[in-house]
Amino acid sequence: MSYQPLKLQHMVEVEPIHEGYTSSLPMRQEHQEFHDFAFNPSSAPLGPTFDNTSPRSTTESRTTKHTSTWSSSTNTTAVTSESSSLRSDGKTKAGRKTVLSSHETWTFEVLALAVAIGAVAAIIGVVAHYNGQALPDWPHDITLNALIALLATFANATISVCLSSGISQAKWIRFKKSTAPLSDMESFDDASRGSWGSMKLLLTARGGYLGSFGAIIAVIGLALGPFAQQIATYKVRHVESNIGAIVPRALNYTGALVGNTSSTGYVPILPLKAAVYNGLFAESNKPAASLQFTCQSGSCKWEPFETLAVCQECTDLSSLMTRYCPPEMGASPNISECGWQVPPGAHLNTSSDVFSMTSFIPSAYGDMPHSSMIRIIFMGTEHHDVPDALNPWAKQCSLQACVNTLSSSVANGTLQENITHSVTNHTVLDIRSPDPNSDYNVYISGESEEPYLLGLGALLSIRGWFSAIFTNGSATRTTSDFSRSITDADRAVVVNLTVGISSGETFFDTDIVTAFYWNYYEYPNGIDMLMSDLAISMTTAFRGFIGAVPTSGTSITTESYVHVRWGFAVLPIAVVVACLIFLLAAMVLTRSSHTQLWKSSALVALFHGLDKETRERFNAEDGLHAKKQQAKAVKVNLYTDGRDEVVLGSVDLASREKSPRIRRWRRNTQA
Repeated sequence: MSYQPLKLQHMVEVEPIHEGYTSSLPMRQEHQEFHDFAFNPSSAPLGPTFDNTSPRSTTESRTTKHTSTWSSSTNTTAVTSESSSLRSDGKTKAGRKTVLSSHETWTFEVLALAVAIGAVAAIIGVVAHYNGQALPDWPHDITLNALIALLATFANATISVCLSSGISQAKWIRFKKSTAPLSDMESFDDASRGSWGSMKLLLTARGGYLGSFGAIIAVIGLALGPFAQQIATYKVRHVESNIGAIVPRALNYTGALVGNTSSTGYVPILPLKAAVYNGLFAESNKPAASLQFTCQSGSCKWEPFETLAVCQECTDLSSLMTRYCPPEMGASPNISECGWQVPPGAHLNTSSDVFSMTSFIPSAYGDMPHSSMIRIIFMGTEHHDVPDALNPWAKQCSLQACVNTLSSSVANGTLQENITHSVTNHTVLDIRSPDPNSDYNVYISGESEEPYLLGLGALLSIRGWFSAIFTNGSATRTTSDFSRSITDADRAVVVNLTVGISSGETFFDTDIVTAFYWNYYEYPNGIDMLMSDLAISMTTAFRGFIGAVPTSGTSITTESYVHVRWGFAVLPIAVVVACLIFLLAAMVLTRSSHTQLWKSSALVALFHGLDKETRERFNAEDGLHAKKQQAKAVKVNLYTDGRDEVVLGSVDLASREKSPRIRRWRRNTQA
């Protein structure tokens, strides 16, 4: 008898009790099992006989499909089984697998924390490098604050990554280790998203130690950026430089021209004449304004230096004054109408002469020091600030070559110089019969090795010109017509002048007399001031001639520099250190509590949501708000059910066994 091959196909499906169950465990790869199948139609059993490795054992899987097919041999059947199950090393159960698998690590958070630490360290390093230094001049106008702000942004962003994952993981640790209201799930989620949620978690005190610690870091971390930018501030300081500060000083002066019309045979050069007129008539109180100097910063200073100069000296002769009556007043003149005189020969002719100027030029026979240029005696009958009071006075002033030690500085672009020391040469020479082989130049020794020189030609040119312009003259004030004769009509000046207490029509012999008269009544020490202006102006001319050399000084500039306030660096450092401690604590607690490393994954709620019984508690509530209120009263925790599935469930269900049951059995037999 021949037998036809019989094909037998059956399928078994095992589905879990819970309709919404989806396994989160990895699937086992397909495998095939071959079993010897002995078929004997005469034998008692009508069904096939399997060996002891029958695929029935695969019913432990969640879903098992068996397909039995006859092989090409009449006495062998091939059975293929495809199943999904948990991987196991044989030592631990599938539901208690290692928490930190190859796909579930803290690598990203550790890298983010490393970036945060590096950013804060970079901030500290940059400000420490530039502390006390000038503001860096970087390309594209990038500022130090911009770099600090960028690094602070990196630190904030990466710290947020660590806090988000850590707070989210703290949620699972909390529900794993203890029971908590289901509403805490939302509180943790809000805290993991930002500082506002973290603040709410702190206010509700539902975060536990780990969650609250992370929330505190998140709230304090808001100040990381502002505090980081407050570390570096900018101040202004004065910086000295040896470049850009130059002022001239005169080593010698020889400027003169040969002039046949001069009594001395020499005439001054025009710059010196201009300096004399500037000192006499400018009345700007800035006789050195024409000095050429360099100060690029507008603020400079120089060490005291020497220069060839012109010095003035004034002496009060009032105690030497006596009455003077000119010969034309007769043998018995009215003393009240007489004038005044001093022993050197200067005098006021009559009582109507209120001011006079008498000049003396050094002679060749040596009546004055060889360095002298002119001597002037001023006299008057009034005090400069007491009207209508007879107060005769006399003052002698002189100009001579000297060496001045100057203290120079520039402030706001204006040169200011003070004379700290003067050296003169009082040598008297008789040059009525000059020796051609003798040197009659004026030498003045200072601190330098070489003496300062005023050439004889320059000295004689000044004396000769001064004798022409500083002619004797007076100022006469009267209410009647002038009866006196004018000897030099070209120089005479008649003005209705009011200056100080002086008022009325006044006759001046020369403009220079007018200048000194004006200064006497206008300023308390007007004559001394005008003589000083004249001397300084002439010195300026000396320092602008070919005998001058530059003197370098110090240029003072204002510089903005970086000033670090290390107190503000405490918060950024504390935040990253606290974040490091928080992340380490989350890692340790995750391992010690055997909590799955889910962090902030949104899929966890889908794969490991509420069990059926817990969900049924919310079916009676309508609307999200009502369900949220109910969630505050329902306490849940993470537990592993009878099928080794980790789910959220109520406390009274935690120990309940939930096993799968067979839903369908379908068998197809085909002959």
